[in-house]
Amino acid sequence: MLLESLERLRAVPRLLEVARILIHHGLHDLVHSVGAHRLLAEAGHMLGWDPDPALAARPMPERLRLALEALGPAYVKLGQVLATRVDLLGPEWIASLDLLHDRASPAAYDKVEPQLLADLGAPPAQVFAAFDTTPAAAGSIAQVHRARLHDGSEVAVKVRRPDVAGRIESDLLLLEVLAAWWEEQNPVARRYRPVELVRQLRRSLAREVDFMAEARGQSRFAESFRDREDVFVPRVHVAFTRASLLVMDWVEGIPATNLAAADAAGLDRELLARRGADVVLQMVLVDGMFHADPHPGNVFFLPGNRIALIDFGMVGWLSRKRRAELIDLLEGVAARDAEAMRDVLLAWADGRRVSAERFAEDLGRLLHLYENASLREVSLGALLAEIAAIMREHHLMLPADLALLFKTLITLEGLGTRLVPRFKLIEQVGPWVRRLAAERWGPGQVAGRLSGTAREWGRAVRAAPRLLESLARRFTDDGVALRFEVDKLTTVSDQIERSIDRLAIGLVTAALIVGSSILLSVSGSQVSTVAWALGIVGIGLALANSVWLIASIRRAHHGPR
Repeated sequence: MLLESLERLRAVPRLLEVARILIHHGLHDLVHSVGAHRLLAEAGHMLGWDPDPALAARPMPERLRLALEALGPAYVKLGQVLATRVDLLGPEWIASLDLLHDRASPAAYDKVEPQLLADLGAPPAQVFAAFDTTPAAAGSIAQVHRARLHDGSEVAVKVRRPDVAGRIESDLLLLEVLAAWWEEQNPVARRYRPVELVRQLRRSLAREVDFMAEARGQSRFAESFRDREDVFVPRVHVAFTRASLLVMDWVEGIPATNLAAADAAGLDRELLARRGADVVLQMVLVDGMFHADPHPGNVFFLPGNRIALIDFGMVGWLSRKRRAELIDLLEGVAARDAEAMRDVLLAWADGRRVSAERFAEDLGRLLHLYENASLREVSLGALLAEIAAIMREHHLMLPADLALLFKTLITLEGLGTRLVPRFKLIEQVGPWVRRLAAERWGPGQVAGRLSGTAREWGRAVRAAPRLLESLARRFTDDGVALRFEVDKLTTVSDQIERSIDRLAIGLVTAALIVGSSILLSVSGSQVSTVAWALGIVGIGLALANSVWLIASIRRAHHGPR
């Protein structure tokens, strides 16, 4: 059946090519594990098991990286996705896959010119005041040319390589079929969830080949940092941008890979490290959208110790709930609280069964190593890598967004230590976590959470009749009699109503506290006395409501059951 699927997709020749490249790099065990050799034999193709002796002598992680590079853009991106999975792969694999930067020989200009003509509607020489046909940079998906607009602005023109989208789609279909079959047939493979990894790869590549999606993300980052003079995000020129063409401001700066040039320009390395960390922490903890590949090749230093970021193809997203959980985890790290860390990590572990007590013990042993260490002695990147290793030992897998976040923070600390060897990311994280943790208990945030809880309760109560009806229908259809004890059901209903009443009073109390606080802050006007009086009345009502609420809850707990 699998062979039929591959033949229907016309993927057998590509599978043959992939298998031969893997074997050439000494990865025949992987070919055998997936069962590709058996599939190809059924299709009439025989594989020779003759790896290159020079390649076979290299470490396995290096061989995999070289093979992925030889296989093309979809496989390079697969390696980059795997490099983010610190919860699945050990440090030697991550270190090797981290070297998979997307570099490629540029395509000849006459190969990309038809794409430029189709997107621009005219030859580049007419659209731009100047256009350099020699690429300034090239990757497996796109290449970049420098140009100048008629208003004098220097821009980077990023054009997608011809036919790359079709080749990537073919490889993704092949990977999806193989991943599903491998996960079904191989118990060991299930631990790594290949189907989910390929799904993550598809999402990532869909964004990378669609430059309109990248442009939207880049514009959002630019808006987020609009008021910060120490950060530069290149402006997107929307009028020229298409799904296969992205035009943005040219960044004229010192690459973060060239520290000697940064020193010669008189830049302050320590300030650059702090500012870089602050930029990413704002993205992660406040904005919920972060640059997920802040390696030195994507960072430039500008005069005045400013930082410029490029290449927003790989972006991570964190919901408000995820950000709150992350703050809880970082608070647990700072307090050396293994139980608090355990609760967050198990909530992230997608319901996998594990011994919570043993998991907490392993975390506690890890934290014990840092028990008497000051913040200056703690590497957050190393600590996150150790936490990921413990999760691997317990066969726990992080959701893709959090695995990407872990990898981003580890990469960020690595960039900081390149600039300043004594740099510790946790020293930068501390003030952010303390401020955001305190803000969570501000009147506005508390009122917002209470309001959200009230809405959830309301939805649950409204949905209860439908759920009961559905449950009764299912039991009836299966020939099972369903009998309700009406007196107990009535009791439950009364308890729900009382809970909603108390919740409503709580919301009103929170609103009174917020409103009264605002009124008490009014000063310098004729109404300040009236406002102050109303504020005092509001605080009094809030206090009375609070006393009633506490008494009601105590009666509910100690009253008749």
